Amino acid sequence: MLYQLGAGLLIYYYGDKYSSATCFLIAAAITIIPLIAIYRTVPKLIPEPITDKKQLAMYFIYVAVVVCVGIMFNVIITKSGIISYSDGFRRASSTLSDGTLLLKILCHAIAAPIIEELMMRGIVLGQLCLWYGPVVSVLLSSIFFGILHGNIVQFLYAVIVGIALGVMYIKTKRLSLCMLAHGLLNLIVIL
Repeated sequence: MLYQLGAGLLIYYYGDKYSSATCFLIAAAITIIPLIAIYRTVPKLIPEPITDKKQLAMYFIYVAVVVCVGIMFNVIITKSGIISYSDGFRRASSTLSDGTLLLKILCHAIAAPIIEELMMRGIVLGQLCLWYGPVVSVLLSSIFFGILHGNIVQFLYAVIVGIALGVMYIKTKRLSLCMLAHGLLNLIVIL
C-alpha cells in the first residue's frame, strides 16, 4: 500500500514534470527498506542448500515454466478482447510505456518485482503458508497480488502468474527465483 500510495502521490504532484516510471522508481526505493526489514523479522520458508547441478537445473526449469505461463496467459488476455473494456488497464499500460528504456527496465523489471515478491511471496504467502498450508496460501496470496494491480485485466493476469510464482516459491523456498521470473516477465512485456 505504501508503494502504491507513494507512487500515486508522486505521479499526482510531479507526474507532469517527471515520468510515471520515475515516480514508481522513487516510491520503490523508499518502500524497499521497510519491506526488507519486515521480511527479515517474520518467520519464512527457508531454502535448503543447493547440493548439486541437477537441483540448480530444476530451479531454472521452474523459472522458465513460470515465464512461459505468464507469456501464454498474456497472449490469451490480449486476444480475448477484455483489454478494450478496462480503463484501468489503459492507464496502467501507459505507465509501462512511459520513460526511457533504461528507466522502464529499472522500474518494472527490477524494482517492482523485488518489492512485489518481497511482499506477496516473501511476507504474505510465507505467513499464510505457516497458518493455512500451501494450497490456501498460494490461492489467497495470488488473489491479493491481483488486487494489488488495480484493474480487471491485470487482476486476472496477476492471479494466474501469482499462482505459478506461489507454487514455485513453495516448491523451492527461494524468493530470488520468484524475483527473477517476475522480472523476466515484466522485461518481456516492456520489450
